[in-house]
Amino acid sequence: MLKSLKIRNYAIIRQSEINFHQGLSIITGETGAGKSILMGALGLILGERADSKVILEGTDKCVVEAHFDIEAYQLKSFFKNHELDYEPICIVRRELTATGKSRAFINDTPVNLPILKELGLNLVDIVSQHQTLELNESQFQLDVLDAVAELVNEKKEYTSHFKEYLQTKRELQDLHNREAKSRQDEDYLRFVLNELNEFNPKEDEQEILEKQLDELSHAETIQNASSQVSNLLDGSENAISDMLREAKSILVQAAKHQSNVNELLIRLDSNILDIKDIANELSMIAEKTLADPTTLASIENRLQVLYNLLKKHRVLTVGELILLKENFENQFQELGSLEEQIASYESKLLTQQSLVQTAGNKLRDKRKAAIKTIEFKVNELLAQVAMPNAHFEIGFKELPFEKAREQGMDEVVFLFSANKGFTPQPIDKVASGGELSRLMLCIKSLIADKVKLPTIVFDEIDTGISGDAAQKVAGVMRNHARGHQVIAITHLPQIAGKADQHLYVYKTNDTEQTQTGIRSLNPNERVEEIARMLSGENPSDKVLAAARELIENP
Repeated sequence: MLKSLKIRNYAIIRQSEINFHQGLSIITGETGAGKSILMGALGLILGERADSKVILEGTDKCVVEAHFDIEAYQLKSFFKNHELDYEPICIVRRELTATGKSRAFINDTPVNLPILKELGLNLVDIVSQHQTLELNESQFQLDVLDAVAELVNEKKEYTSHFKEYLQTKRELQDLHNREAKSRQDEDYLRFVLNELNEFNPKEDEQEILEKQLDELSHAETIQNASSQVSNLLDGSENAISDMLREAKSILVQAAKHQSNVNELLIRLDSNILDIKDIANELSMIAEKTLADPTTLASIENRLQVLYNLLKKHRVLTVGELILLKENFENQFQELGSLEEQIASYESKLLTQQSLVQTAGNKLRDKRKAAIKTIEFKVNELLAQVAMPNAHFEIGFKELPFEKAREQGMDEVVFLFSANKGFTPQPIDKVASGGELSRLMLCIKSLIADKVKLPTIVFDEIDTGISGDAAQKVAGVMRNHARGHQVIAITHLPQIAGKADQHLYVYKTNDTEQTQTGIRSLNPNERVEEIARMLSGENPSDKVLAAARELIENP
């Protein structure tokens, strides 16, 4: 349950702390005093998005903090799943800055809004005039049926199978799309593979071919240079090798008498051998290097084809071209393998469809079995809120499997008639605002008893109700508050008279800025406030007596 709500610098609330009690807490105040502001602050705690415009003018930060007693509501798994510290008294805080920055905390640990909202759904349900419009929505109506019928496990089982079915269906469709695309690309793949297989590129081939091309293109230059230098070194008159041998013979006698000369003689002899070897190798290169126009043309042609393929497939190296060829081969081979995968997925889809159908039928049977009980309880509550002639029914439609949804294979529609002798019609066609409010109160009472929600807030859903109807609605709220914490914002004295706690929202203008405050009323103040709600300012003794009667006869 909500223990307290602290608000600082929010809208026109500078500083306020509200302590809530068990049972029925009623909030009243003049129109425009700030009751809706209070709901806005509570909404922040529950994960609603906020605008920096809600920050009190002249301040740079607003803070809203709530304390919840959650010990009795089996929420430890939520804290464990989100790696949050669990405490029996849970502190939720929201901070907004004038720069637009928003921060949220659960037990002083920063969290994002989806986590805050998830926790809020387990703590508080706010029922407003606007929310009564949900009664017209098919999804809300189905959720009501499932909640009151307590079909959490059946719905979870069905949803799990249905999601798996949809996933397999998507994967099967993807396979069909890939197969269709592959078929379209088959001729292209065959042509490209034939072209690449015919060329048969080899790793490092480009470098080798370019080297051979350079050599053959300059064969005459290589041959002439090698032959000339070979002759200069050894093989012609006055060759370098002959001159070196003559130099050697001159030094022989001197080398016998001087060690340095002897060392130089040895080096000279080695150079003579090297020059002869160089001359021989150059001679062999000259003999082997021949102009070969046929081979040259062949290499030029293969290189040109290679360059064209690299450009065509937008790759830079032969290695990339080889990888591309392997990829094309895999795609081509996949044309046949996809058929096997498709057959496997089609079989899997049939199995999952059977599981969905079985779980859906189980969910459907339990929904249908619960309808009469729900109709009876809602009609019973309608009588308690001064609508004895109203009649509520749940229309049920079984959907074919092709129209199955994540919520099941069924559709429901809430049918309502406020007057005796009239056939119930869809709610949006027949119910007035006041009737919708009372119907929502009845339905929320049933749901809250089933889902064990700690706190329910009724935000002015008594619009359009007065007199005996208001008295009856107050009684239902009072009964509902015996098992839950109920907080209600109301303009009706009949409802205010049933309060276990009466909170009053007011404005003050004794400072430079108008401010909103909220305080708990003592017994005498309660009488005066309810009397004011009955007749306006300066109530008579008779009105005050009527107010006391409302309080003393719950």
